[in-house]
Amino acid sequence: MKSLKYLITFAATVAALTLSASATFIVADNPGGAKLFIDVANKDASAFKGFVGKNNASAPNVDISTTGNVDTGSGFANIKPIKDGSLTELIFTPVDPNLFADFSFRGQLNDGANGTVTLVVQDNQGGAPQTFMFTGLGGPNDFARQGIISLDGETIQSITLTSDFKEVKQIEFSFAPGAQVPDGGMTVALLGGSLAVVEVLRRKFAKRA
Repeated sequence: MKSLKYLITFAATVAALTLSASATFIVADNPGGAKLFIDVANKDASAFKGFVGKNNASAPNVDISTTGNVDTGSGFANIKPIKDGSLTELIFTPVDPNLFADFSFRGQLNDGANGTVTLVVQDNQGGAPQTFMFTGLGGPNDFARQGIISLDGETIQSITLTSDFKEVKQIEFSFAPGAQVPDGGMTVALLGGSLAVVEVLRRKFAKRA
């Protein structure tokens, strides 16, 4: 009986480890999410930062690198190749790889892209990378939002987009269930203020005593 119990426990453990190591993102045309902001208009850059949820460095940071130097707007902005340049790859790497479970984007493609964007997502739970092909996105006109979502709480370590881009824009991330989202120091400030009030009251009542 004990042997059977141990065998069942071992099988369950192996199954759990196998499931946790399996990437389970799926395509979602419009998963929604928090906007990715760019704080400044970058010029002729290949590495810069984005901030999720608000245009402030206290918000969750995402490192962005590109193959082909780019110009960007400031805010919920677009990313374009520099004049006479090309943009063939973008990599989005959240500084905290446990925060985000969904990703989506919009943009425009050059004719050489054949209407196709390749997205590779690496999860932060040890799974193999997953590759998605978005097709039929047309030429120089804006294409509709494209994206992926996690089915079981996996989070995004990195996203790589590959194509011949005219621009990429309106990028969004969704927070994973239970993610600890930074609050820009508000909690610390409130705690400090509360402690200060407690100390004032303590001294006031101590003098009365």
